Amino acid sequence: MSALRDNSEPRRPGRPRGGKRATASREQLLDIALNLFSRQGIANTSLNAIAKEAGVTPAMLHYYFNSREQLLDAMIEERFLPLRSKIGTIFVEHADSPVKALTQMVTVLAELAEQHHWFAPLWMQEVIGEMPVLRTHLHARFGDEKYQATLATIKRWQQEGQLNRDLAPELLFTTLLSLVLVPFSRMRNDERLNALSPEIIVKHALAVIGAGLGGQSRLDR
Repeated sequence: MSALRDNSEPRRPGRPRGGKRATASREQLLDIALNLFSRQGIANTSLNAIAKEAGVTPAMLHYYFNSREQLLDAMIEERFLPLRSKIGTIFVEHADSPVKALTQMVTVLAELAEQHHWFAPLWMQEVIGEMPVLRTHLHARFGDEKYQATLATIKRWQQEGQLNRDLAPELLFTTLLSLVLVPFSRMRNDERLNALSPEIIVKHALAVIGAGLGGQSRLDR
């Protein structure tokens, strides 16, 4: 008997055959990874866990991402950095107005948390957790040049009398992030906060910071 010739397309390396659902787009896998990261932290989420959640074989995940580091790089580049850039742009556009800059930051943070459900809980995991993988990756990639430049801007505002000098520049952004992202993170899992809306969260945050900025009794959106 002559051997049958296999006319099928050669299998690409790492591509799974049969078994579990063998189709999942790269975008879907990134979405699933982000959801898992936001629920249990990046450090506690393996590639196998992502594949299991997606209903695909680990080979399918490796087809798109050769390693966990490559998946993290893609997540940071394609999902996190655009949001980070949107926040950073605020301080370029309002470099001479701390009230406008910080008010806009609160509003934009709330918009991002509403649009991207992973954003607030991922921040919570990375800031409160003991293994801040995201922050470590960002620092390794970008250093702290932008952070230092932002601190310099805050200190300049204080020296010019535009911002309360009792505020600690190193704590200001952590405070603003907490005021907005903690409620967004908790409201989805705490029935006591079900009545909260993005508008209420923004209004509350602005009311809290309004008296502390100095020279302003209130902040208007």
